[in-house]
Amino acid sequence: MSKLKMSCLWGAASGTAILCALATIGTAHASGFQVRETSGTLQGSSFAGMSTLTTDASTMSYNPGSVGQYTETTYSAGVTVIRPVAKATNTVATDGARTTIAQTGGGYKDMAEDAAVPNAHAVWKLNEQINLGVSITAPWGLVTDNDSDFAGRFFGTTSKIKTVNIKPVMAYRFDNGLSIGAGPQIQRFEARLDKAVPSLAGAKTEGNSSLKGDDIGYGWTAGLNWELTDATRLGLSYNSEVDHKLEGKIKFDSAAKGLLTPYTDRNASAKITTPEAIAFGMSHDIDDQWTIMGDVQWTNWNSVSELVFNYDGLINSNLSTSSSTTEYYNWGSSWFGALGARYQHDENWAFTGGIAYDETPIKTRNRNVRLPDSDRYWVSFGTTYKVADWVDVNLGYTHIFAKSARVDHTSAALGNYAADYDAKVDIIALQANFKF
Repeated sequence: MSKLKMSCLWGAASGTAILCALATIGTAHASGFQVRETSGTLQGSSFAGMSTLTTDASTMSYNPGSVGQYTETTYSAGVTVIRPVAKATNTVATDGARTTIAQTGGGYKDMAEDAAVPNAHAVWKLNEQINLGVSITAPWGLVTDNDSDFAGRFFGTTSKIKTVNIKPVMAYRFDNGLSIGAGPQIQRFEARLDKAVPSLAGAKTEGNSSLKGDDIGYGWTAGLNWELTDATRLGLSYNSEVDHKLEGKIKFDSAAKGLLTPYTDRNASAKITTPEAIAFGMSHDIDDQWTIMGDVQWTNWNSVSELVFNYDGLINSNLSTSSSTTEYYNWGSSWFGALGARYQHDENWAFTGGIAYDETPIKTRNRNVRLPDSDRYWVSFGTTYKVADWVDVNLGYTHIFAKSARVDHTSAALGNYAADYDAKVDIIALQANFKF
């Protein structure tokens, strides 16, 4: 191996370790709080081909069965910049028994925050039939932040979910072109949920609370990738639920602690389960230049029903039931479908494009200010440039069009809040791939 290749090998290994550390820096939501952005290659096709393509190691993040199809050791490392916009309009809010939040008309600034999401993947060729792979991604995330005078602040202000997921995969390739792969998921989950809290007696005054917790949970993944012919490939994959028991604290600002009915900081715990998902896809080489891909994925968001926070004491001595609080979600399952194509222009340049439909798991009656999610449509394009026989670079771009979403909260104590949310997302993904 040349000194240049050796340097890139060590650089790829070091980059993988660095990206693992950086993966908790920031994330942003797709449908639900899923972060689909794990591959610059797949970004350019709206993730069509996520079950079947083996162009580089990044495609293994959705189907561990693909790991067995690689014929040489390969590394991929990349970063995706996500720029969402979500604004509330036609706002109507009324006072509650404990609050003053009256507002009619108008709206608020963009509540969604930009994020840079890193990813890293590697496949090692162990022998003619067995490969080992590792994928490091941030599959779940949410970052929304509302104004301090936001009329829905008693239902939620800042909301953050950050994850890092490590998937080690062992794969076996049979002589008939079938590859199967499986392995564990090791997932770190961190959450922060802020909102305003009212005085429980006296004047309509308020303070603020911040609830934080984290945990490491475990699950598993399995899949198959089958080369039916030299031109046609099928893929099927499963990612399990991951159970988390978050441990942390709820803290209150000085205003909340200075109310006539003061709030008290407490240790907190809560259980949350990230959803299971099943994906199926097919790709076909029309000729030496054109490949068409199609994928569907079902995600079981029924695991996100309610979030119960238990405290090690009362957070407010004037409320005997304040040793726990509950946020209700009642999400359902959702579907994602993508169609795309890849064109190999010459030995150095390839181009991709794709469209997708991304269904929200949230019905209008369950939608809240933390995540005013709606159905959305994807349009993507991308390109790959081969710098040398052993290295290439991918660039992918996606624009997401989201339907308008209605949020309508009703509470006698906290008041009513309703608004229409309009959203869109721009995504740019850059990725480098190395083969040895």
